[in-house]
Amino acid sequence: MNHKDNTWTLVTGASGGIGLAYATELAKKNQPVILVARNEQKLIQVSEQFKQQYGVATKIVAADLSYQEGINQLIRETEDLTVRVLINNAGKEESGNFLTLSTHEMLSSIALNCSAPMLLTHYFAKKMAQQGGGKILFLTSIVAFQGVPLIANYAATKAYLLTFAEGIASELESQGVKISIAAPGFTKSNLAPDQSFEGTPFKPLEAEYVAAYTLNKLGKQRLIIPGGINKVLFYLGKYLQSRQRNSQAFGKVFKMVLKDKLMATNPVEQKS
Repeated sequence: MNHKDNTWTLVTGASGGIGLAYATELAKKNQPVILVARNEQKLIQVSEQFKQQYGVATKIVAADLSYQEGINQLIRETEDLTVRVLINNAGKEESGNFLTLSTHEMLSSIALNCSAPMLLTHYFAKKMAQQGGGKILFLTSIVAFQGVPLIANYAATKAYLLTFAEGIASELESQGVKISIAAPGFTKSNLAPDQSFEGTPFKPLEAEYVAAYTLNKLGKQRLIIPGGINKVLFYLGKYLQSRQRNSQAFGKVFKMVLKDKLMATNPVEQKS
């Protein structure tokens, strides 16, 4: 990540949460960064802050990656730049009882969480291979390893991303493109505002920790799981519990952290 070779790192979902934390870590290292998100004003604020605080080069692309036109726009606006690192971070989550959720929103999540990373990886990995190599990071989640009640669609999109990244990793490695997969658990961000940890034993990770931890292992480790409790959950599910038991356990967890939302949407059921 040497800024002197005129290469860029592209971060999707860079206006807040883990995406902003990734962009900030890169700016601290004086790595030119392409900031991608829907909110142009937030991107401008982040860009100005980085220039003033770190003196780092930035480029902003305000695009909605859940639409093909947003993908096309991002490709157009970066086609003359050498992107050596792609961080597929942008994502969205809807939570609650499945039958109460909007199918439109769930399809939007599939587009942003699955289709966008696939399309961007196809484009940028091809360019990286032609340029002599690069690195790609996929942001999945600890929920990707089993079905999870109350966030079933979101967990399924992260499972797709995990399997997709694992599948292309061996293909691309021979062409100099290294794939890493980050699978954090609960993290302080704007992804899931309906979650409440009051009265629960769960303590979300700081976005800054997740970003620094995974960037340090990018290109060196295939699967990166930040946080001790998340490593324990991963190994429990992989070696000690069935997928069904794992789904049930995660369902109980999300019933706790979503209790306020569930009570508001269906108070009778939650009291019973």
